[in-house]
Amino acid sequence: MNDKIKLKNKPVNIKNSTLGQRVKDLRNAKGWTQTDLANMAGVTYQNIQFCENDKIKMPRYIKELAESLGTSIEYLVKGEEQPNVVHIQQHISIVSVDNPVKPDPNYDYHLVKVKKGEPLFVPKGAEIVGQVNKVFVGHTN
Repeated sequence: MNDKIKLKNKPVNIKNSTLGQRVKDLRNAKGWTQTDLANMAGVTYQNIQFCENDKIKMPRYIKELAESLGTSIEYLVKGEEQPNVVHIQQHISIVSVDNPVKPDPNYDYHLVKVKKGEPLFVPKGAEIVGQVNKVFVGHTN
């Protein structure tokens, strides 16, 4: 494993860094403020501030931090990447729904926007499989 990563053209030694430093480095690499990351993770900016200042050793919101920062819990906690993590070099959007959906190759899946309070029209042959509860946009379009 490479012990150094580059963030904004500045090498960072991840073996000697803390969880707080890794969170801060990843947040800065994305150009986010503490408030931006807090909003993405569903916590207060003070939570992010305490975490980055190493006042919290294991935040209860570690999973949300990892998801928001696009990394693994293992990386945040230990500085180690999971060997099975795959980084995709294409623009994607990830949608989280309220119940598991097993993709079926015989069907197309669509995301629609319906004004709150308006009924959803479902044509023949279509089925509502879940309601979107979070949308993470992974592209700049």
